[in-house]
Amino acid sequence: MMTQFREKTSTIRIALFVSSDLEDEGLTHVISGQTDMDCCCHRVIHDQREAWPLCQCDWGQVEVAVMMLPFQLLEAVIRTFQENFSYVRVVVVMKESWHWSRIARILNYGVAGLTSAMSSPAIISMVRLAYYHTGGVDSEMVRRLLDALEDDDDFSKMRLKPLDYLVWGLMAEGRSNPEIAEYCAISISHTKRCVNRIFRYLGVHDRAHAIALYGDYGAESNYTGVSKSH
Repeated sequence: MMTQFREKTSTIRIALFVSSDLEDEGLTHVISGQTDMDCCCHRVIHDQREAWPLCQCDWGQVEVAVMMLPFQLLEAVIRTFQENFSYVRVVVVMKESWHWSRIARILNYGVAGLTSAMSSPAIISMVRLAYYHTGGVDSEMVRRLLDALEDDDDFSKMRLKPLDYLVWGLMAEGRSNPEIAEYCAISISHTKRCVNRIFRYLGVHDRAHAIALYGDYGAESNYTGVSKSH
């Protein structure tokens, strides 16, 4: 992991990562219009395969990275940052409404700023807060987390149980709920509760999206796969 001492300068040097040319043009224009900011690197990223070429930027010049990307793509890019550019402060602009569990997961990466506001003043304010190592999360994000905390049972679902990971792994193998119930020696209703808990944890609404995320999160659990001949 690269680390280095960064001195404050009179200009905040920014790297911008978005998922469309329109967003790139709009945010680049906004940043360039600030007397204390300079967009020294900007990339349009469409899928995870394009996350690693982030290294093409001159990271010796970048102090704050602004990311406006879909959730799964955002996580891939942030992981690249953690591994290679830990000294760069990251500001995340949410492109869509997130479940509270996704907000918590992004904050857990140590981002310096998180906002759901798409307005230029809000984004610029977050950049300045990140640069001066103050950091910030907008009030809407805080409200969602506090709402979740009011229900301890719901908030506890942020961490899955060992059985949930096993069910998730079996889902990833293509097994149906009855097949999972038989393998785990539990009822079908119990299996459905596990599946729903996995959905809430991931902030998704269907099996396909949960399975797609298994390689990134579920595979890190103690579940290592089972024989399909069981």
